[in-house]
Amino acid sequence: MERPNRQKHLSLSQRGAIIGQHMGGLSNGAIAKSLNVSRATVSKWTNRYAAEHTLDRRPQPGQVRKLDEIDMNAVAEKVLDTPFINAAIVGREYGVHRDTVRKVWNDIGIFSRIAARKTRLTAAQKVERVEYAEQHLHSDWSNVIFSDEKTFRSDNLGSTIVYRPINTRYDERYTQPTQRSGRICAGVWGWISKHGPGELSMISGRLNSVGYVELLQENLLPTINISYGGLQNIVFMQDNCSIHTSRYTQGWFAGHPELELIDAPSNSPDLNPIENVWSKTVAGWTTLFPRTRQRLEEVIFGRWEALRNEPEYFEKLYLSMPHRLQEVIDRDGAITKY
Repeated sequence: MERPNRQKHLSLSQRGAIIGQHMGGLSNGAIAKSLNVSRATVSKWTNRYAAEHTLDRRPQPGQVRKLDEIDMNAVAEKVLDTPFINAAIVGREYGVHRDTVRKVWNDIGIFSRIAARKTRLTAAQKVERVEYAEQHLHSDWSNVIFSDEKTFRSDNLGSTIVYRPINTRYDERYTQPTQRSGRICAGVWGWISKHGPGELSMISGRLNSVGYVELLQENLLPTINISYGGLQNIVFMQDNCSIHTSRYTQGWFAGHPELELIDAPSNSPDLNPIENVWSKTVAGWTTLFPRTRQRLEEVIFGRWEALRNEPEYFEKLYLSMPHRLQEVIDRDGAITKY
């Protein structure tokens, strides 16, 4: 049995990994096993982060600041200009410990945090988002079906440390752009309603318009019919990627007037609650599993089916729609906390 790591101090990346896995829903025991540290260490940092919202170690008694005023101002300017800067590198540049650098940053209200991963938007996309939000702010979302494709990966995205002021987690300069790579991948398509998850279907290879229409015809329509007892007054929301807006796909929707179609604005996962469902599906994944595509698919379907026991979760997602749209308007189209 492997003994826990007994090093005196954890690195900042190790502390960030503890908080990242804790936020993902792992137990202290699972985190300790994954990172080869003691459960006491995990408990110490999760409790401190909950109470103080920082990953920084507390200064030790007797520590003396070794930077003069000019150097302190220069160190402060570095983090203001480059939020993802490395404190250890800055410390080496000025001949001081990284904790001294972080102390300077803390004194001006800048603290180490795990960077949020959010999509970056163009000016045109922000305008499109505001127009969409204003158009649908007072819409009834109870009969809307949200759909999306998703590629799941076997390896968790690592947590990245950023230095930022309090209450700025979702400001664009402090977020990380999402990535689209991985080791073992499995593509799925699914839909949700106010009442819970709908059908989840595996995607083999790259999905095109013909394959997408087959999913709609063979998977969407039958399961909606069962769930709703018919196809009247159903609103279907999809994003505006090319296979959704192609002439072939639009022709299929034209032949199914029982489905009212809404195209979401470009690059707007925060306006599609199924994105939150995808995140909940992978909450708690670690590098310990899964190792094969078959196992990955089993985990995905198992998590998806388990969500059928949480109808209140989906109701809350739907109730959040007006708040999402209002936040888009308030932020002039910028990405929201959702």
